[in-house]
Amino acid sequence: MKDRIRQWVRGAAAALVSMTIYAIALGCYIALMLLVISMEEGGDNLTAGTTNLTQAIVLLSEGSGFSADSFTLTITPLLLTVLLIWLIATCIARFKAFAVHSYVVGLVVWLAINAVFASSVQVSLSLVDEQWMILLKSAATFTVAYLGAALPQSSRVKAAIAWMREQVSEQVVRCLKSGVILAFAILAINLLIGLITVITWTVRNHAAVVSVFELSGMENGSRILTTLAMLIWLPNLMLWAISWLFGAGFSIGELANFTLWMGQSNGLPAVPAFGILPEPIADNLWRTVMLEIPLGIACIAGLLMIILPQGFACRPLNIRDASKRGSVLASLIYAAGSFCLSAMLTSLIATLLFAISNGSLGQHRLAHVGVDVMASTRAVGHPMAWGLAVAWLIAVVGTTLVFSIGWIIERVKASRTTSHRTVDPRQTQSDVNVQQSQESKEEQDDKHEPADTSSTGFRLS
Repeated sequence: MKDRIRQWVRGAAAALVSMTIYAIALGCYIALMLLVISMEEGGDNLTAGTTNLTQAIVLLSEGSGFSADSFTLTITPLLLTVLLIWLIATCIARFKAFAVHSYVVGLVVWLAINAVFASSVQVSLSLVDEQWMILLKSAATFTVAYLGAALPQSSRVKAAIAWMREQVSEQVVRCLKSGVILAFAILAINLLIGLITVITWTVRNHAAVVSVFELSGMENGSRILTTLAMLIWLPNLMLWAISWLFGAGFSIGELANFTLWMGQSNGLPAVPAFGILPEPIADNLWRTVMLEIPLGIACIAGLLMIILPQGFACRPLNIRDASKRGSVLASLIYAAGSFCLSAMLTSLIATLLFAISNGSLGQHRLAHVGVDVMASTRAVGHPMAWGLAVAWLIAVVGTTLVFSIGWIIERVKASRTTSHRTVDPRQTQSDVNVQQSQESKEEQDDKHEPADTSSTGFRLS
C-alpha cells in the first residue's frame, strides 16, 4: 500500500511540476514582450492580460484554439507542443513515475489544471473547442509524454520484445527495425530540408518583413520579441515548406496560395511573418529538381540501408560465392519487406504531421491556413515509395549482373579447359609440334638411307 501511495504522489508531482515550469517560463516571456510593446508603442498597459494570455497559449500548445472578436487562432505552435511533451516526459523520468497508478493520478492532476485554465480563459477570450474536447486534447498530450518516458523503462515491454525475438528470426527483427529507422531517417531529412527552405525564404524576403514592421510602426525591441515569439510556429512553417517544395503547396485561407508555379495573395493581414512567404520558381529545371528531391532522398537512403553493415550488409559480389549466395538473396527479400514498412510508416506520420500543422486565423476567408493534407501526403509519399523501389531494383539488377558476368566467365573457362583436354595434358602444344617434326624427319631419313654397305665378296647367282 505504501508503494502504491508513493506512486500516486510521484505521478501527481510530475504533472504539477511540469505544468508549473512550463506556465511560469511561458508567462515570463509573454509578460516581457507585452511590457516592451507597451513601453515602445504607448497606450494601455498590456501586461494586465499576461495571465489570461499565458493560459490561452498553454491550451493552444495542446491543440485548443481561442478567438477574440473577429480574430481566431487555432494553429497549434508545434515547437511549444514538442517542448511541453519533452518537459512532461523529463519530469516523469525524474520522479520515476512509470507505474500505471502514477499515470492515472498524474493524468487527473493534469486535466484538473487544464480545466481551471479553460474556465479562466473563457472570462476574457472565447475558446473554440468545448470543454470535453479541451480535456481530451490535454489527456492526449500527457499520455504521449508518459508513453515516451515509461515504455523504454517498462519491464513488460522489455519482456514482450524478448518474447518476440524468441518467436521470430533475427533477420525478421532486423527487417522491422530497419524499416522503422529508415522511415524516421527520411522524415528527419525532409524536415531538415524544410528548415533550410524556411531559412532561404527568410534571407530572400527579409526586406518585405522589415517593410511590414515599418508600416506598423514597431520599434526595435518589439520587433525582436515578436519575431522570437513567431518561432513557436517554426515547425508548422517547415511542414508547409516541405509541401511547397515537393509540389503540393499551401494556402493562407482564401487570400493566398503558394506553389512552385504561383504565389498570389490578395489582402493578407499585416503580419510580419507573412513577409517571408515564397515567390514562384520561374526556371523549369529548378522546379523539376525540387520535385525529384523526395525520390532522390529515398533512393540514396534505401541503397545505404541495403549496403551498410548497420542495415542488410548486402554485397552483390558475394553472389559469385555459392556458400554466400543464399544470404545475398535473403537480404534482398528482407530489404523489400523493410522498404514496404518504411513507406507505410512515412505516409502515416506525414499525414498526421500535416494535419496537426493546419489551423485558422479567422472564421471566414482565413478559416483554413496550411496545406491540403492528402495532396501533401501524396507529394511526399509517392516519390518516396518510388525511390525505395528504385533503390531495391538497382540492388537486384546489380546482383543479377554480377551473377551473370561471373557465370559467363566460368562457362568460358570451362569450355577452354575442355578443349585443352583433347591433347595429352602432360604435353604442351609446342612439345607436340616438336615431336611431330622429329617423327617426320626420321621418316625422311629412312627413305634416303645409303645402299653401299660392306659385304664379303660372295654373291649368289
